[in-house]
Amino acid sequence: MSALSRPAFRWSVLLGTWALMGAVVWIVTVQVFLLALNPFCHVQRPGVSRLEVVSVDRNTDSQITDFVTAKQGDETRVLTLSKAEAAELHADDEVWILDAWYVDSLRPTQFRLTPQRILLEYPGILLLPAAWILWRVRKARQKADAAPPPPVRRTFTDDFHLKAQRFAKTDAGDVQGPAASSEPPTKAEDRP
Repeated sequence: MSALSRPAFRWSVLLGTWALMGAVVWIVTVQVFLLALNPFCHVQRPGVSRLEVVSVDRNTDSQITDFVTAKQGDETRVLTLSKAEAAELHADDEVWILDAWYVDSLRPTQFRLTPQRILLEYPGILLLPAAWILWRVRKARQKADAAPPPPVRRTFTDDFHLKAQRFAKTDAGDVQGPAASSEPPTKAEDRP
């Protein structure tokens, strides 16, 4: 019996999954709300890139972000990272950068690539494992609610009845066993 077939465990998994899905919907709603309220923001194509840091420059106009000049091949890009992430970078560092799906003047446009940041920027990814968990819980519930198979009925017979069945008549009236053989019994050879 799997753990998901127990009602108490199944309900706790369901509550946790629905709470996770509610948190994902809340984060996406807040992101869309902030996007709609800010007239200076626009949607951009998200992406991941590996860049070499050239310099880290302070942004005097913002208390949240700093500028990082980075090089990707021959192309030079100016990134807008949070002050904490920009302070960790030094010239000639190679870092993985995640581009946000929208650009505005209030928050960073790029982030260092971490699993936590991926989940915060793209929480819809969490809906895939949540859907898989819901499917597994549903299958476990169906299995637990299914009627148990009928018990195996065992009958015991003794040797007498087994021997009697060898000579039983079939529906056509034929006799089974040695009496049904068509060849006459052979005689023992005469002894000299």
